[in-house]
Amino acid sequence: MSSSSFLPIDFINRMEQDLGPDFHAFLCSYDENKISALRFNPIKADDKAKEIMADKLAGQVEWSPNGYYYDEEVIRPGIHPYHQAGVYYIQDASAQLPVEMLGPKPGDICLDLCAAPGGKSTQIAGYLNGQGILVSNEPMKNRAKILSENVERLGIRNCIVTSEYPDRLAEQFPEYFDKIMVDAPCSGEGMFRKNHDACLEWSLESVKMCAERQAQILDKAYEMLIPGGRMCYSTCTFAKLEDEDAVAAFIERHPGMSIIEERRLWPHEVKGEGHYACLLEKADTEGRREECEGDRALYQCKKINDKELADYNSFVKDVMAEPKRWKNNNLLLVKDLLYMLPENCPDFEGLHVLRGGLFLGTLKKNRFEPSHALALALDAKEVKREYNVEGGSSEALNYLKGQSLYGDVSDGWTLITVDGYSLGWGKAVKGQVKNHYPKGLRLLG
Repeated sequence: MSSSSFLPIDFINRMEQDLGPDFHAFLCSYDENKISALRFNPIKADDKAKEIMADKLAGQVEWSPNGYYYDEEVIRPGIHPYHQAGVYYIQDASAQLPVEMLGPKPGDICLDLCAAPGGKSTQIAGYLNGQGILVSNEPMKNRAKILSENVERLGIRNCIVTSEYPDRLAEQFPEYFDKIMVDAPCSGEGMFRKNHDACLEWSLESVKMCAERQAQILDKAYEMLIPGGRMCYSTCTFAKLEDEDAVAAFIERHPGMSIIEERRLWPHEVKGEGHYACLLEKADTEGRREECEGDRALYQCKKINDKELADYNSFVKDVMAEPKRWKNNNLLLVKDLLYMLPENCPDFEGLHVLRGGLFLGTLKKNRFEPSHALALALDAKEVKREYNVEGGSSEALNYLKGQSLYGDVSDGWTLITVDGYSLGWGKAVKGQVKNHYPKGLRLLG
């Protein structure tokens, strides 16, 4: 199939006008195969993981220190145990650029406003490294669930996943966030090579509709950005109306915003799909940043009585290497579900929250059942019992299928790891490690 056979004619005509002499190279890029990439998760992955996978990777992504290309004929990373362990996230190389431009640092209070499925949120979390706060928001409930699952898989502890429209968040968090990622819903022109069906939903009218919606989202993001804070606006489209023109109109509405850096990735110039990203900064002309930091509303946890936590405390004493770290004032009990909120957790009262920090587990009658999320968030050094399987072994595959493991391990809850990276729970009884990998995640066959 030639490149012009599936692209909308209005899109072709506009791109020819915009690109001029570069149009032919651009059009030819649609005859090339898609380029696949993944991004290692620094919360879990170390140099060892990169070394183990070195012969299966095809070079580093130029603008992303944790990004690597791969050949789908050599490796299928989606079915490797490292994927289930959250060692990496499969993400287009170009989509890794905006967070690199945003530059989140440990301790930052961050918002990913249009976060599903979670690529940019998990990338931000990697840079926070457990310090600071990340609010990951997705208005669409079904997509928010996928976002929450990816946050869980990558072992992120300091993330609040919400499902609200931007205007509702802006009411709750005025001038609150140090860094905001706005990966806005767009016409998706940069995805045409990977997804031909996206062309069927495209029209010049849809581009205009997207631009109108993006303006509304940007205005609400501005309200939530602290004076002196930075925002990265990005899309996977080539339409200037949604990109450069959208930013220019935004700055005209909000003169206190200025462009720090602006980049566009073209599929005929880089190894990746089309992407646009613009880093903006909000002026602090009146020196109000410190005042805004002091006004941040924090969530106040209600004290849980010792009787309700008795089974949890017994679990902590038996399983955790440093039990004191898991007994603090940031525990939140919702019915029988126990969460550990991050320090300085924002006040999310009244919002639709899918994930309030780290889900620890469920308080059941006379016992505490640890969550899969807790297992994935743990390092092997944090527990007393570990059962390690090798990444390419039948043991790893058997565990992911839900089968028991057998070995010399003392009785009790045991962290199952793959090459040292946490994968899930097992419960050891007389040399048999009963499988507690979630049934909905198990491999079939």
